[in-house]
Amino acid sequence: MKADTNMAPSVPTPTPASGAWKFFVFSAIGIFVFFVPVSIGGTSSILLDHIVTWIRTQFSALVPYYALIVIALGAVYPFYKKTWNKDTVTTVFSLLKVLGLITAVMLVFRIGPSWLFQPNMGPFLYDKLVISVGLLVPIGSVFLALLVGYGLLEFVGVWMQPIMRPIWKTPGRSAIDAVASFVGSYSIGLLITSELPPLNFLAKI
Repeated sequence: MKADTNMAPSVPTPTPASGAWKFFVFSAIGIFVFFVPVSIGGTSSILLDHIVTWIRTQFSALVPYYALIVIALGAVYPFYKKTWNKDTVTTVFSLLKVLGLITAVMLVFRIGPSWLFQPNMGPFLYDKLVISVGLLVPIGSVFLALLVGYGLLEFVGVWMQPIMRPIWKTPGRSAIDAVASFVGSYSIGLLITSELPPLNFLAKI
């Protein structure tokens, strides 16, 4: 049987209008949340910082216990999944998580040596780091999906590659991480940096 040689060449399927709509709208929301400073109550910061600050202010009596629950779940999870001793690094981190849980319990319930409760020791770390990150990660992850899930990451990567690669030896897409870290707080940079490696984004250096 003779093959039909007069078949028309395949035509690339055009990008649906809904894809362009999602790129512009959702990326714009992500940019606004992470990059645009907003002044609220005399404080100028990005919207995500304001959301976290509002939650900490409105539920100040509850957030320490919320952070403790998050730490407890993180400490128990490797033992529940029986992965805590799969290699040396995992074993060390699993034991450190247990140590962190014990320390958190001591701080929340005010149990332990006096040096642990010095203002620049345990209370400072728990209030400024643990609680902030514990609130920021789940809230920020929702908006981070808008920032990196609809094409903005790739769009910025193409345009910023000639700048980021020669100067900082990082991919063009790392510009999003750099700008968000500069405009927002240290916790914003921590969130984006920790969330993007699974996308093999900073690994391609």
